[in-house]
This record gives sequence, C-alpha cells and structure tokens, in this order.
Amino acid sequence: MNSFVNVTEQIDDLALAAEELLSGGGECALQGNTVGILFCYSDMDSNGLVSELSKKVGFPILGCTTIATMEHHGFHDIAAMLIVLTADDCVFATAVSEPITPENVAEQIDRACDAVCQKLGADEPKLLFALPPYILEIMLDEYATGFNRRCPGVPVLGGLPSYNANGDENLTLFGGEAYPDRLVLLAIGGNLRPVFSVNNVCSVDADRKRKVTEAKNNTIYRVGSQTFTDYMREVGLPVDTLTQGNATITFVSNPLLLENVKDGYSFARTLHEIDLEEGSGTAIGQIPVDATISICSLHRDEIEQAAAAGLLSLKEKMAGPQDEGYSYSTVLAVSCIGRHLLMSPNNDAEVNSLLTEFPAGLTLGGFYSYGELGPQGLEETQNFAHNESLILCAI
Repeated sequence: MNSFVNVTEQIDDLALAAEELLSGGGECALQGNTVGILFCYSDMDSNGLVSELSKKVGFPILGCTTIATMEHHGFHDIAAMLIVLTADDCVFATAVSEPITPENVAEQIDRACDAVCQKLGADEPKLLFALPPYILEIMLDEYATGFNRRCPGVPVLGGLPSYNANGDENLTLFGGEAYPDRLVLLAIGGNLRPVFSVNNVCSVDADRKRKVTEAKNNTIYRVGSQTFTDYMREVGLPVDTLTQGNATITFVSNPLLLENVKDGYSFARTLHEIDLEEGSGTAIGQIPVDATISICSLHRDEIEQAAAAGLLSLKEKMAGPQDEGYSYSTVLAVSCIGRHLLMSPNNDAEVNSLLTEFPAGLTLGGFYSYGELGPQGLEETQNFAHNESLILCAI
C-alpha cells in the first residue's frame, strides 16, 4: 500500500480547498484500488467540501468533522485534511448506515459490517476504520461491542467526530454528503498487517480510589456511600460551578480511571455533564458497577511522554512483519480532544513529541476525537471504547 496526505487552510473557498487537497501525492501514483479519508474543520461547510471532492475523484471518500488534525509535517487546528490510501494488493470497501437511534444502533452496525464484507468478496477484512455519529444517548461502547460481535477478531480503529459546540457542526462524511446521525465504515482486505499502539495517560492518588456502587450505562450515581458529586467535592473539584458555562477543560483534565473491571483491564472515561440534583455524572462511555474508580489529574508533560512512548511501542510491533518482508507506508492516528485542549496554548505539543522519532518515508494522518475506538489488551483481538487516549495504527 502507498499513501499521501494533503492539507488545506482554505476553509471558505471550497473550490480552492478541493484543488489543494487533490494537488497530487508527489511520487505516489494511484494504483488499482484507492480510498480517501477526509477530516474537515468543524466550522467550515463540510457538506460542500465533500461534495466538491466527490465530483472530482473516481474513488470513495469518507470522513468526519474535527477541531484539529495531525500529519507528518505537524499539527493543524483550522484546516481540512485528505488521506489517500492506494494499493494493488489491498482492497477497500466502504459503507454508510441509515440514521442511527438508541433503538436501532446494533442493527445498523450489523448492516454496515455486512455491506463492507459483501463488497470485499473473497477477501477477509483485516482492518475496520469506523467513524460513528456523536450521539450522547448512545454509548461508544455499543459500537465496539457491535464490531466485536459481527466481525470477531478484526481490529477496529476510529472515533467520534469532534466540534467546538459553539455553532459549528459535528458530522460524519460519505459519498458527497454530511450526516449528523450516520456511521461511516471502511474495511480493508488483502495484503495488510496492521499493528497498534494504545496509550492512556492516568496518574492517580490512591487516596482517591472508591468503589462504584450505583451506575447505569454511562451515568454514575453513587461511589461508596456517597453520591458521585459529593465524591467530586471531597477530592477538591469545583462541582457547583461545573454546571455553569463551559466545563470541558475541567472534565478533560480530570478523567475518571476505572480499574478491576472484567478481564482485569483499566480504562479512562471523560465526564461530559453532571447533575447536581441527582448527584450524578455522565460520560461518553460505560461506567461499570463494582469497578474501582478514581479521579486523575492529567498533566501536559505526561501527554508528551505518552506520545513518544506510543510511537516507540508501535515501531517495536512493526519490526516483526518488516523482518518478514512486509512494508509499512502509513500511520493512522486518533487522539482525544482532551489531550489537545489541555495542551493549550501549545496545542501542537503532542504531535511534535510524536514526530521526534517518526520513521522517515511514512505517511502520518489523524484527527482529534470525542472518543476513540481501538484494540484492548496484548492480543489486540477485542476492540474497546477508549477516552483520553492516543491510538496509533501502522498499515
């Protein structure tokens, strides 16, 4: 497989933006099978741009909105990015769901998976790239569970689109259209040996650890004998002011760490809202009863160190297939918007750390997400809904 990435800062002139995104890939000529992944700044006419691009190319394009992107030349916060994957020895299949609701989400995941697998034909999917819609009533875990059920053993990379929530839009993109409520899916088969690095940043004080005693789906009500909001007060968070104005920075810099859950995994969850009247907190992902919970304090230097460690881990995993003759061309990345926001005003610090030892000759392309999808565990056979993470996938 070969790839290239183009970036444009022309967020108002869509014709010029499309021209710059399709301005060529240098020495990367298109091969027999090609697909494009588009990330649009959330405050531009995403529908217009994906429509403009789809008129000009002979290959499918899917993607989503985002507040920031990364590639092998650096960080971009007001731009659009097009990643083009092209190969003679890989096959690509894309699909878009019908509008998703809490009632039909499992059915729509199944239909999208069935559609891409049917298009692949005799080729088994080696990787799914999934961009679900951002719907707070649907836990991100439902997508990971659905992919694990319908395509067992197939690794998934992806995440929720992001936006600034100040009049801009949160959308997935497919076939010349933009949608607020549809899953878009890419399956890749053929000569592909994807490897992953999943890195979470969680430093924690043992005195903050408690047992989750009451929770339902992604809402936590009680911790030990306290309401969740009383627990937050105890550890020093300004609970009574978090319902006023934008609490995003406080939430992302103080993620929940959940430990001692099924299979021994630990993972992070980012709060999205609290309810003072019922004493609860709601996250984008599931919070299991009986898990050990703690509120972490996330720091800028940890984010930079984790990015460097994540790349080192990825390179180590690439070594085995490379020794056997496989050639990697591309690293796809999905990072949490919390990591981006917490670095302000040096929002490019994570990307700069990642690029310090980035392999020469490889393409990097990725975006900042409201929640990340990727493998969990050393075997990488089960997919999971992550928060506060940086997920890297080499293909």
